[in-house]
Amino acid sequence: MNRLPALRVLVLLLAALPGLPAGAQTASILQDPVFQEEARLGLKYMYDMDFGAADEVFGRLTARYPDHPVGPYLQSMLPWWAIQLEPDDPAQDQLVFDGMERVIDISERRLRKNPGDLDALFFESGAYALRGRLHSDRRNWLRAARDGQHALAALKEVVKRDPDNHDLYFGLGLFDYLADVVPKQHRILRPFSRLFPKGNKDRGITELERAMKQGQFVATEAAYALLQVHYVFEKDYQASLRYVLWLRARHPDNSIFHVYEGRIYERLGRFREAARVFQEIRSRHAKGQSGYTDAMAEQALYLLARVEMWQGRHDEALAYIAQLERLTATRPINEYKALGLLRKGMAFDAKGNRRAAVRCYRDVLAMKGGYDGDSDVRSRAKNFLKKPYRS
Repeated sequence: MNRLPALRVLVLLLAALPGLPAGAQTASILQDPVFQEEARLGLKYMYDMDFGAADEVFGRLTARYPDHPVGPYLQSMLPWWAIQLEPDDPAQDQLVFDGMERVIDISERRLRKNPGDLDALFFESGAYALRGRLHSDRRNWLRAARDGQHALAALKEVVKRDPDNHDLYFGLGLFDYLADVVPKQHRILRPFSRLFPKGNKDRGITELERAMKQGQFVATEAAYALLQVHYVFEKDYQASLRYVLWLRARHPDNSIFHVYEGRIYERLGRFREAARVFQEIRSRHAKGQSGYTDAMAEQALYLLARVEMWQGRHDEALAYIAQLERLTATRPINEYKALGLLRKGMAFDAKGNRRAAVRCYRDVLAMKGGYDGDSDVRSRAKNFLKKPYRS
């Protein structure tokens, strides 16, 4: 995050870390208690945004199992999460693509030797899924759909052989939910939905709950998916709050979960708690805490301004917007630079300073765009030029 991942969750694919095959027909290192302990440790570091410590653990696993796809897969999760922190920055993309290609190559070699190698089949599925998600984020829809087909076919084969593995239901659940809901809400993706079986959103939520409560390795990813499902699609903020508090209790240093907590309090009208959370994020950014990037601070400042405006404190909102403008001044045009300028105009309108408000709306329209939500921001600016904003 990173921004609210409305488009980033439209993936018609599986997702992030795959479950680990429990009942493999061939010997699996994934049942080795030493491996399990190391993997859980590395994942905890990763979700706590301590990427250096996570990389050290995952590097040990890669060195210990050089012919297994799990090490490269886990190592590629680190740039993937770095992308979630700075979603507009493509600098990490190639690391993810190269890592997933390596996972697929290793898996294919193992499958040629032994078609029953469940580890290889599973991580090949995971690699196609993660690569497809990144293609989806970059709006390479056809590539995303092709990778999704490969991922789903491989995952279903694993489920057929190992139906009692709870972790597998993370991928299946996310697919079932998104394949049902996304085409109904986003026309641009409807043609691609024909490449997949039909989903079922209720079944998908049940499967995600199973993965969260009973899975060995994917509980965090499943809870995060359920948080996004209820926040982005269902607009059920009470349900969202349950999941975000679960995530925050386990990973208090994850800035993405931290921002979500504040967003949910705001949506519930709990403005004092929302402001407290956003101030915490600002403080951690100022201290340089890992994961609390400029993108996280931009969100916090913008949302603090919005919280103030909900309460009619427009001068306070303008003060936060001024801080946001200083932060975004040296960064490329992004969503929060545009949103901040739009909200600045709204605050001026609410204060009766129409001339200053009009100048802000015109400046929004002069921006080049290229960010998620561009059309919505421009549309709102045009509307406010015609009719002043009233709080």
